[in-house]
Amino acid sequence: MDNWVKQVFILLVLLFLSSDVRSQELLMDTEDVYGAEISQYPEFPGGMEEFFNFFNKEFKAQNSKTENKNLVSFNVEPDGSIKKIKLLQFSDIETGEEIIRVLKMSPKWKPAMKNGKAISVEMKIPIVFTSHR
Repeated sequence: MDNWVKQVFILLVLLFLSSDVRSQELLMDTEDVYGAEISQYPEFPGGMEEFFNFFNKEFKAQNSKTENKNLVSFNVEPDGSIKKIKLLQFSDIETGEEIIRVLKMSPKWKPAMKNGKAISVEMKIPIVFTSHR
């Protein structure tokens, strides 16, 4: 394997850094929050930049030489754990399995809050890998 691992970066860091997390696509558990305003959205410890740093550090790059476009969803539970990880779009099986493996290693997130109560929220995060040669 060449230095591809070191050259992999996630293009969407800029997207997340340049926009508020509230503008990201969030799907709420309808039973718990339908029609209600969330006072705090889920947050990775240190913010999305730290999430992508964590992800980039833990992700073991595949031998792919092309751009990989992926979309993943998961629930941030009231205790901050990640559950119900789903690959909505993935470039290949190996990349999909690695995305799931890394997300399962994630530290606990700060959960979403509604009326002072932690709630479960589903998040969708696009992940794009690009190799530079």
